Amino acid sequence: NFDSSANEDDGSCIVVTMPASPVPTEDAATVLSVFSDAYTNVEGTDFNPNWGQATTVEVSDVLTYTSLNYQGTAFAGAQNVTSYEYLHVDYYTTNSTALNFFLIGNGETSVALDVTNTGVWNSVNIPLSDYAGAVNLSNVIQFKVDGNGEVSFDNLYFGGKQAAVTGCTNSAASNYDAAATEDDGSCQLPVSGC
Repeated sequence: NFDSSANEDDGSCIVVTMPASPVPTEDAATVLSVFSDAYTNVEGTDFNPNWGQATTVEVSDVLTYTSLNYQGTAFAGAQNVTSYEYLHVDYYTTNSTALNFFLIGNGETSVALDVTNTGVWNSVNIPLSDYAGAVNLSNVIQFKVDGNGEVSFDNLYFGGKQAAVTGCTNSAASNYDAAATEDDGSCQLPVSGC
C-alpha cells in the first residue's frame, strides 16, 4: 500500500515479511545441489552472468530476482544429471504472474511454475523427463528463469538419486552381493590351483 506521493508516514504501511524457506530433508548423498544452505553446492556457480538482462540479483541465504525479465545461472563446468530423477525448486513470490524455469545443455526447454499461490514458499520436483527431449542431461551447463515481478529461490538441487549400496559386485566372488551398486573392494574370489 505504498503511496509515492505521501510525504509523511501515517502508520498505514503494511510490511510483508518473507517466511523462512523450507528445510530440505533429502540425504545429502542423493542430491547435486546448486543453491542451498542445507547441502554442499556445486563450486564456481555464477548466479549473475552478464547476459544483458534487466533483472537485479541478490545472493544471500536465498537467491532473489527483482524486476525479473530473465536471469541465468551458469555452472563452472557441465553437470551430468542422468542419475537423478528431478530438479527440486523452492520459490516465493507475492507479485509474479509468469515464471518459467529452464534447463540448458546442448539445447534448452522450460517448465512453467505455478505462481497462483503467492506469499508462501512453493516446493516443486520437476521430473527431468520434462527436459530430456530438448536438453542433454549429461551436459547441463545452466539454469535460466524468465517471467516478471520479484521471485526468491532456495534449495535448487537435482534429487532422487538412489544412495549407493556398497558391497561386492563381482558375481564370481563367494561374497557377491546382488543388491550392491558400488564395489567396496571386499570381494573374495576363489584361488585357482590350490
